[in-house]
Amino acid sequence: LYPDRRNAALAPAYDFISTVHYIPDTEAALKFSRTRRFDEFSEDELKHLTARARLPEKLVLDTAHETVALFHQFWQSEKANLPLSADIIRSIENHVKTIPLR
Repeated sequence: LYPDRRNAALAPAYDFISTVHYIPDTEAALKFSRTRRFDEFSEDELKHLTARARLPEKLVLDTAHETVALFHQFWQSEKANLPLSADIIRSIENHVKTIPLR
């Protein structure tokens, strides 16, 4: 998004609901770059995406690693405060373990 038509800002998230508990699937709806498989969403996949999109590789990789680290940090501290059953939490945690990007 470009709220002032000049400076980029992050787009709002459109979906905060994890569906992995309800729809057990190993693929995303859209390709990341070459694959839809969550277990193939790796640093190599991001490098391929940055090359195709002509984005600065270091910035993208640093941002991805920071985002993943923040997810893990907040997930560990907040999952017990969310209105999620133990089964849903377990499904999300099992899914996260399959994603190679750390």
